[in-house]
Amino acid sequence: MSTMSIKMYVVTLLVLVSAVSGKVNSTVGEGGSRMTWLRGILDHHDWLDFISANHSLPQTCENDVRQYVTALRAGKLWASKIFDASGQYSPNVLFGSEYWLGSINACRDLLLKKYYQETPPFDTTFYVAKINLIVDQDHIPKTRPMLVGQCVPVSCSSDAVKSLLVAGEARAVAAASAFGISASLSTLYVRPVPGSYNILEDRKFHILGIATVVVATWILLASLYEGYLERKYSLAKQRDLENANNNTKDPTNNTPRNDGVEWKNSEEDSKSNKLAREVCGLWSEVLLSFSALSNGRSILNTQQPSDGALTCLHGMRFMSVSWVIMVHTYLTVWYVSDNKTMRAVTERNFLYQSVGNASYCVDTFFFISGLLVTILFLRTEDSKKQRLKSKQEKENKIKNDKDINKNINGYANQGLSVSVPVINQEVFYEDLLENPPKGYSMRDLGRITKEFLVLFFYRVSRLTPAYAFVIGVNELALRVTHDHTVFEPATFDHINCANYWWRNLLYINNLYPQREMCMVWSWYMANDTQFYVVGIILLLISVKHIRIAMVSVIAVLVSSWVTTIYISVWHQYKARISEPFEMFDPLYDKPWSRIGPYIIGMIVGWYLHRTKCQVKMPAWVVAAGWTLALTIIGVLIFGMVDGYFEVWPTAFYISVGHTGWGIALGWMALACCTGHGGLINSLLSYNGFLPLSRLTYCAYLIHPTIMMYSTFLLDGPMHLENSIVIALYAGYAVMAFIASFFISLAFEAPIVRLLKIANGGTKRK
Repeated sequence: MSTMSIKMYVVTLLVLVSAVSGKVNSTVGEGGSRMTWLRGILDHHDWLDFISANHSLPQTCENDVRQYVTALRAGKLWASKIFDASGQYSPNVLFGSEYWLGSINACRDLLLKKYYQETPPFDTTFYVAKINLIVDQDHIPKTRPMLVGQCVPVSCSSDAVKSLLVAGEARAVAAASAFGISASLSTLYVRPVPGSYNILEDRKFHILGIATVVVATWILLASLYEGYLERKYSLAKQRDLENANNNTKDPTNNTPRNDGVEWKNSEEDSKSNKLAREVCGLWSEVLLSFSALSNGRSILNTQQPSDGALTCLHGMRFMSVSWVIMVHTYLTVWYVSDNKTMRAVTERNFLYQSVGNASYCVDTFFFISGLLVTILFLRTEDSKKQRLKSKQEKENKIKNDKDINKNINGYANQGLSVSVPVINQEVFYEDLLENPPKGYSMRDLGRITKEFLVLFFYRVSRLTPAYAFVIGVNELALRVTHDHTVFEPATFDHINCANYWWRNLLYINNLYPQREMCMVWSWYMANDTQFYVVGIILLLISVKHIRIAMVSVIAVLVSSWVTTIYISVWHQYKARISEPFEMFDPLYDKPWSRIGPYIIGMIVGWYLHRTKCQVKMPAWVVAAGWTLALTIIGVLIFGMVDGYFEVWPTAFYISVGHTGWGIALGWMALACCTGHGGLINSLLSYNGFLPLSRLTYCAYLIHPTIMMYSTFLLDGPMHLENSIVIALYAGYAVMAFIASFFISLAFEAPIVRLLKIANGGTKRK
């Protein structure tokens, strides 16, 4: 063979190798490149080969797909847009992305012929497939569930799309094996987006809609009626003022009167301008309980209450719910991010511990609840004592007056009036403390049971209407979301709320597994109600047996620590910033691990009531108290510097730590309420926090629903940075409080007024 022939042979061989390589690169990769292989595994250009080899597709679907792929290979714009709207390989797959979704909105937009000159000859629809992907031991060593969007002809069913994907995965796996790539690809399911759910046919939507319309109509009528009464009252006041001005001048010399009677009345009226109308009859007040005018003023009122010593609690409550919203924002948007490893990078940031260790923000609610329940209960008991004391003094006065006028055998029976002293209820109470009875009579037990049931009924009646409404809204919103989303929602409230809503309304949902919970975040409501039951029982016992109540409080606190430590060590639990909910079922939402702050709140409430918020402390005690409290808070939030704790530090951290948080807040409340809060008290007692504090309950309930509905209806993942999360957090917080205002206006404030009417609090004058 001549030299020229050898050269020609080599050139020809190289050309052939290059051609083969070019063909291979278009499908499986170059020289075993994993990334090139990934880019080619969902290529619609190959579908024509699958159709020729497999005739299991419906005939109409097969014809439409053949027409689409032929046009795609020919470079038709409408076919290229279908391909572009479908999910292909996209960056960040090695950085945690689970989404190759394409764009459902782009797929729908193809059908708008009035906007485009070139549109598909058939209608299109969108499917999302879940595909498990593994690429060797380095790139994607663990099974990665990928969500892949597919824009296809509407004539193709989910089974048809799955058969095309299965054929494609078989070719891709074979090609990977041929080039020495260890990879697997398997399609689990394909679902249409949107699905078949129609909210207009949902019976629960009808029930919720009717309830909303009825309440809205009632609010409208009540508001119009109250507007009429306020207008009438204003005109009457104006006439009275004109008459008063005319009567203040002497009819002979026009000299103003200086007796001050009319001026005093006008001043008193201006001070009592809280009610801009006269008090009406019972049924009118029942109607007016739903008025948006007076309820809106009450919610948005920024005036400090008469007993302004506890105003710091409003700031604590608002800041805590803002903290909760921030944490839930991070958890929600990260679920739909295409750079999930950004979370691992962020978790290494020192300040991120405020998110990973944010379980203490809910402890603030427990502390405030325990404090307020105790103070309100003790104030009510004091009012009862005062009424009883006044009644007995009045009865004794009447009896004394009768005895003075009565003369037996010519003598006034003065000794009788002396021998029947006025019973001082406070002295009687103190006597019980010194010499408590040995037990309860049946009458005592009946009284305690009655008081307990009344108090529990009042609480449940006040909280449940808004709670039940949000449960209904959440279920419907998550049904729509699950039906229309291209993602897989993290919660299954569209199923759990339908099956287990009754657990929420009985406030026992925290005693069941997380996977069965409706509105997972509502575990707080169950805990708080269970703590309320414990707290009220202890307070009722304390009326007659203060020592037993004190011992019981200590026993509950210590048993909480012991139980939590035992469970934590038993599970060999190691707390980690990256997995704050790892022990959700055994510990996180359970009352035995959460009651500590509530008990501390009760103790602080008892002390503040006993001292009437009048406590003098030397400067060094104030400085030491603030230093210790802020140190405890700082250690609990930012103490996990390595990102985790070992077993025994974890047990101590999650048991005594919650109580420690309560102690720190206890000092803050004590210092602020007794005049030792300084700038911190000025901040927490800011008047603008008052209306926001009143809205925290409904804001806590509704904000995750708003987050999930808005986030999961995106047509693709988000690429996240902290700045974006902060902006989203601000928007979610505003939306939550706006929604909370309307929910409170319709389902919370009216119930409070109705309960007041039922308790005799509104009487016609």
